[in-house]
Amino acid sequence: MPIAHVVSTILNNFGIVTFAVAVVVAIAKSRRASRQHVVVTTAYVLWGEILFYSVGLTLAWAGVSHAFFQPIAAASTGWKPSPFESELAGAEFGAALVAMASLWRGYEMRLAATLVFAVLSAGAAVAHLDQIAWLGIWFDYVLLPAAVLLLAFLSRDAYERTRR
Repeated sequence: MPIAHVVSTILNNFGIVTFAVAVVVAIAKSRRASRQHVVVTTAYVLWGEILFYSVGLTLAWAGVSHAFFQPIAAASTGWKPSPFESELAGAEFGAALVAMASLWRGYEMRLAATLVFAVLSAGAAVAHLDQIAWLGIWFDYVLLPAAVLLLAFLSRDAYERTRR
């Protein structure tokens, strides 16, 4: 398989690839915490890693695509390049920075990043309804936001216990 095909496949499925990386890193961090007898919840660890890798890096990649490769990004969605691409890139870069920074900033910032991502994804899902048959669209705009919302809910109990 030519290297160009491998790179193209990875970039076209970047959200799924970064999700897999997040899961592997979360497993490694959970195991390390267990060996060091540190109490962590799996949901909280996974939530942070998904926000950093799958949400943050994917949104940063999308921002780069919309800011610097507008003809390619627009063509991939069946649209024509427009000034909207630059506006979208700004929103994606901002959401990416918040998602990545939330890894080190605790429950409230992770929740904020999750809510921003869920709303941004809902809008994108509506805009791409005609392409919803594509697995990447389902994953990026429906399944991943649902997963981070679920992880936020599951992490809530551990957060509440630490506030007492």
